[in-house]
Amino acid sequence: MKITDAPIFSIVIPTYNRPAQLAVCLQACARLDYPRDRFEVIVVDDGGVVPLDEVVHQFHGVLTLKLLRQENAGPAAARNSGASEARGEFLAFTDDDCSPAPEWLHALAAQCVASPDCAVGGQTRNALTHNLYSTASQLLISYLFSYYNAVPHAARFFPSCNLAFPSKRFRAIGSFDVTYPRAAGEDRELCDRWLHHGYRMIYVAEAVVYHAHDLTFRAFLRQHFHYGQGAF
Repeated sequence: MKITDAPIFSIVIPTYNRPAQLAVCLQACARLDYPRDRFEVIVVDDGGVVPLDEVVHQFHGVLTLKLLRQENAGPAAARNSGASEARGEFLAFTDDDCSPAPEWLHALAAQCVASPDCAVGGQTRNALTHNLYSTASQLLISYLFSYYNAVPHAARFFPSCNLAFPSKRFRAIGSFDVTYPRAAGEDRELCDRWLHHGYRMIYVAEAVVYHAHDLTFRAFLRQHFHYGQGAF
């Protein structure tokens, strides 16, 4: 793909009271192997009490970066706020506790160019392999992922930490459903709605994001209770 042909992406990152994790995520974005003038990063502070100006300021001049603030309304609403300000042809969503691999955008872009009307999702890997609960959580999610996406060009579900949409179609179908207040279920609902409109989803294994969610046993139970609640 020629640099001049590379599609413009808007990376949208919702965050809530996790400045250290956000800094790691932005460091990963700064290492993306993709033309700097072909992507922007939009951070949406979902009503956190910890100011993020200092974290974001470190990356000015390194990234085309915008910080938005809203009253706490949940990650679905935060992603929609970021998407509403995006200028990219494609929206790429990830989370503040994730680190995209350097080739992440390049892998998404290749498929987006080949199938510009499709949603595209990649592979999520556990970054905290020493943490038993983080590892167990990723194994459960990976099983769900493999069940829904056994056929890569007829995928049915991607988590919102590694998911890209053509911007116009994302907005046209109504974006994320803001009635989901937690990070649980809103991505599955959006994927179902996307497919219901007759649009396709494609899995790209080369588009890798590393997820660093440090879990305890109690946090593990709470996380999967909310996942089940959201799925229901």
